[in-house]
Order: sequence, then C-alpha cells, then structure tokens
Amino acid sequence: MNLNFDIGSPTSPKGHALVFFRERGDMDQILATYLITLPLNVDVSKYVPPMFAPQMQNMSLHDLSCFAFPPIPEEFHSLDRLKSLANIREDDLLDGGICDTTDPMSLFQIVNDIQQEYSRIYQESLNFVADQPAAIVNSVLYEFMNEADRLRELSTLTGKLRFAAEGYDDRLIKETEIEIRSLGNYMPENFSIDRIIEAASMSNVQGDNLARLYLERCYRLQDEDYRGVQKIDDEIRRID
Repeated sequence: MNLNFDIGSPTSPKGHALVFFRERGDMDQILATYLITLPLNVDVSKYVPPMFAPQMQNMSLHDLSCFAFPPIPEEFHSLDRLKSLANIREDDLLDGGICDTTDPMSLFQIVNDIQQEYSRIYQESLNFVADQPAAIVNSVLYEFMNEADRLRELSTLTGKLRFAAEGYDDRLIKETEIEIRSLGNYMPENFSIDRIIEAASMSNVQGDNLARLYLERCYRLQDEDYRGVQKIDDEIRRID
C-alpha cells in the first residue's frame, strides 16, 4: 500500500508518526493514532507470561518492531491542532483516509496495514543510509564551510532534489534528501530544512514554487531581512 504523507517524506520516514482519519459520516470528525518504530528488535515472547505462551506460538511475528497506540484511532480535537502537534514534535503525519467507526475490527486492520508499511519503508530507509558512505564524507565538508557556502550548497542540492522528483528517481531522491539533512545539521533551525525537502520532493508546480520561496527565505534570514521573510511567509501560506 502507498502511504499518504501530509508531513514528512516516504523516502526518509522519521520512525514515529501521527496518523489521522476522517469519519465517513462526519468529515469534520478527526480520529488519530500514533505509530512508533523501535530502534531495537524486541522478542515479545520473552516477556509474555507462561499462560499466554501457546497464543504467542501462533503469531507469525515475534519481533515487536513497530506498533500503533491506540490500536484503534480515537477522536482528536482538530486536524489543524494535530498538524501543529506533529510539527512541534517533529513527527511524520500520515493521512489514513476515510474510516467507519461502526466497524472497529476493520479499522484495527487498516491501522495494522499502515503500521506494517510504515515499518517497512523505515527499515528500507535505514538500510539505504547505511550504504551511503559519501554522506559521511560530505558531512565533514559541510562542517568546514562558511554560512554563505552552505547556503549555496543548499540551493544546489535543492535543485538536484527537484530534478530527481520530477524524474521520479526514488534512489536519487533518497540520496539527495540525506545530503540536505546532513547539510542542515550545520544550518540554523529557522531555515526549515524539513519544509525545503518536503517542497522540493513534490513533482508538481506547487513544489517548484514552494522550494523557490523557502530558499529565498533562507537568503533573507541570512541577510537579517525580517520584513522580507514575513512577506515570503505570507506567500507560502497562500500557496499552501
């Protein structure tokens, strides 16, 4: 199944995500759950009381690598508040689509399917990063760049990511995202590196416009042109 990322990217999942659903009978009603992918594999059978051991033997998976809590989504205040929470916590935010709260077992299965797919792409992302020694070398180079050089490099990498997204080149997208995040470790937090990646990864005109605006915003911040930053923020909100 394909996961719909409202915040974040399927090529570089963070390992923790909020998932929201809309109630079929009331589209304004939001339900949510939280996915957690553990950094360690856990053999659940070690921690199950003996009386439940037979049930555990019937399970196909003993390693608890990813789980959702609550297992059946519960009502949340609003989608805007959930988005704000995801941004504050730096979580991925997934759109689970429309659900039917009158059928909890079906909803449980949908959450389980999303959980399994999220765990899969997260593990793929980890494996991909482990095979990219160039990212380590580049990280050392970024450390010794001055601010102007880092900003120029960010502009170059953003263009590279746009090219990869428009060509639907998943491998190049992943490689470039890793490079940008590595570079972002040496840049101010208010440069909004995650937003630049999210925009540049969109294979449409909106992504092109947003990526351009976010880059221009970085240059304005570097020049301490905060009035210019405000104008760009207003334009970004209009596009979003």
